[in-house]
Amino acid sequence: MLQEKIELLQKRREILQLNFVDISNKEWLYMLGEETRNSIMIEGIFVDEDELSDALVGKYRSASHVVNYFRTAKFFYNLAIELYKSNENYPCVAVVKTTHKMLFDGIIKPQKLGMFRVGRIKITGAKIEPPEYDIDDWIRLWCAYTEYVYFHHPIYEATARSHVLFESIHPFEDGNGRIGRILLNFYLLKNGYINITIKGVDQTERTKYITALEKAEEGIRSIFKHSPEDFTPEHLDKKFTKEQTKELSSLIFEQLIRAIDNYICSTEETIDVNEASKVLGIKPDSVLKMIKRGKLIATKKGKKWWIAKKYVKLLITG
Repeated sequence: MLQEKIELLQKRREILQLNFVDISNKEWLYMLGEETRNSIMIEGIFVDEDELSDALVGKYRSASHVVNYFRTAKFFYNLAIELYKSNENYPCVAVVKTTHKMLFDGIIKPQKLGMFRVGRIKITGAKIEPPEYDIDDWIRLWCAYTEYVYFHHPIYEATARSHVLFESIHPFEDGNGRIGRILLNFYLLKNGYINITIKGVDQTERTKYITALEKAEEGIRSIFKHSPEDFTPEHLDKKFTKEQTKELSSLIFEQLIRAIDNYICSTEETIDVNEASKVLGIKPDSVLKMIKRGKLIATKKGKKWWIAKKYVKLLITG
């Protein structure tokens, strides 16, 4: 099962052709719009739909949570795509701080932009207690750990572990959720995949995400009683278990499949389930089962599934 999941994503990545965040492409526009809306609403911030619509077409009236998120995501996702294409490294701590600066530009006092918090912070409803001191060093450890996990784990597992650690450190006074989700997508794109949307509009999906985060953090709840100097990335990685991160990594895997398939299908000719069943020589119900297993590159429009015709047999290995 593990190897099959890795192969399903790897083959999709080989197809995926991302050159830049092209908002003239309807699927890119939709993805960024959905991500902006959902990520902000996870934190309980109201999203003005007219303001979001204006942001999507480049009409930036003034600084706001909506406008700033859209601009920040677009900038860093373009950067991530270029880093993937050029195979270059990047200044990790500077990226974290600049994300905060761009998200809160015009919203908080200029002297607080990009500044890590000082003192304690409480995450509402969470069992974990973020570190009180040495935030710079904890973030440097997070940077090193993130590089480590992307070399040692499948993309969805690496992303889950990196994201949980960042949210647990909670380095800023505000906006840690939004920053963490932008960084999550930054690393997906930097590794040749695509940005995903963590659902925040739907209460059930939002609760599922928060519950998955809480489960994944269980193994690292005690680390902040120590100094970040006490940990190497390898040592820190052993604090997590796959059982703890299972829900979050599965959520990321499912959203990756959906996002990649939606994007590919937006650029390719598609066929419906009945036509796909004729091409494959199987019943329509079997086609639907294959879609559910991720064995077909497909997108759902309304109540109907559409399959990328060019790749209809690509993922069928038995």
